[in-house]
Amino acid sequence: MLVIVTMYEAHPSDSLAQRDAEVVIIAALSAKLGARLGKVSIPTANGGRVEVDGATEDLSVLVEAYAHQGGLRGGQPKKLATDALKLTWIGRQVGAKRLILAVADERVEAYLRRPTAWLTQALIDLGVEVISVDLDDATSSALLAAQTVQYR
Repeated sequence: MLVIVTMYEAHPSDSLAQRDAEVVIIAALSAKLGARLGKVSIPTANGGRVEVDGATEDLSVLVEAYAHQGGLRGGQPKKLATDALKLTWIGRQVGAKRLILAVADERVEAYLRRPTAWLTQALIDLGVEVISVDLDDATSSALLAAQTVQYR
């Protein structure tokens, strides 16, 4: 019997560090809120599903975690706006009481809180909170290392 073994080599744009950091962000926010949050897949009316990074069991709180460290580049601001749209849409479907964009970098938080930016006002009007949490040094270092490779 012939067994073929292939080695997986991570692609430079692999987002494993970001996915791992999102878990840390959700855990930190869970502690901050005093509410248990876990990843959830919510069915939609058209037979699809929406993945949400964190939610309470009753879906009253929905969270999208954004792990990027540093200033935003390229399509990253669009990702934040898309996450906010996803939260507001699925939040209305399930009757969520709180919608949260959880970030782990002061520059990302500052971007979302620019006083005259349309996105800032949209987040306020749509009831999407921006909450910042701290990452441990190891997670932060892993993210920065991954981002350096991804931006070559």
